[in-house]
Amino acid sequence: MKILHLSDTTLSGSPIRLSKLLQKCGGVESRHLVWTPTVGYRTFETDLVGREMQRDDLHHWIYEWADIIHYHNRWRRQEVFQFLGSPPPKKKAVIQIHSPRHEGESFEDEARSSIPLAIIAQFHVREWPEASFVVPNVVDIEAPEYRRIQPGLSKIPVVSYAPSNWNAKGWNDKGFPAVAPVLKKMKLENFIRYQQIVSRPHKDVMLLKRLADIGIDEIVTGSYHLSSLEYLSLGVPCFANLDDETTSVVKELTGADTLPWLKADKASFPRILRELVKSQMWQVYGDRSRAWMETHWSPAFLVSQYRELYESL
Repeated sequence: MKILHLSDTTLSGSPIRLSKLLQKCGGVESRHLVWTPTVGYRTFETDLVGREMQRDDLHHWIYEWADIIHYHNRWRRQEVFQFLGSPPPKKKAVIQIHSPRHEGESFEDEARSSIPLAIIAQFHVREWPEASFVVPNVVDIEAPEYRRIQPGLSKIPVVSYAPSNWNAKGWNDKGFPAVAPVLKKMKLENFIRYQQIVSRPHKDVMLLKRLADIGIDEIVTGSYHLSSLEYLSLGVPCFANLDDETTSVVKELTGADTLPWLKADKASFPRILRELVKSQMWQVYGDRSRAWMETHWSPAFLVSQYRELYESL
């Protein structure tokens, strides 16, 4: 089975992580062809870069090599088809949606196609009732970048927060207007050490997260992001305000009775963070987080979800 992942952008590194894990332990051949490898400062590992390739090579990977095309976010609107001037191949395919339906991009073409839709197991599920599959975002907890650096013994913890931007839309900025003032105030009080991670390549982001004691994903939308999966994999307890619908989605996907996130909303976040710091229990919660990921988000589990999807096409 040969899987070709196609995406216009790196999509926070999701397609390349999935492709690498399938190649590593999924029993399939998998490659990722991304058209544009960078979006501003956000750089992620890449495999095949479409805009740097010759037409014949692009045609080979898409129309000859692949058994299944795994489209990410877009179907026939992908830049590679505009460049080649040809339609998508008539092969087995799936379209995986990574973005909220309302975030400025029309997905009508994807929703109306006859190709099955797969939706990441976050709050997106409620926006896509026509989806055939719910799939996990991939972090390979066995990869070197998810090995925890021995935490320090300081009683003042490093609180790490990695908002994507500051656009105040909730989803994209990870609740920055609500979270940042709280963390800055606690830093000024010398209650925490505040690590705000922005405008860095993903490789550098992971190095910094490995040094954190407590992670913040976001407390606004009722969902979570890849960011918190990274913290949890590193054994760093992480705040996210998963609402009932998102909680149900994750529990159904994993079969878990409990979830590892530290739950807080805008109102309760300052209090709960202060209580955690005062208790000096963040490493205990971090160890539980890593154990949960090993049990419920293992490479074997992740691969099984996508193998089941491909075999059903």
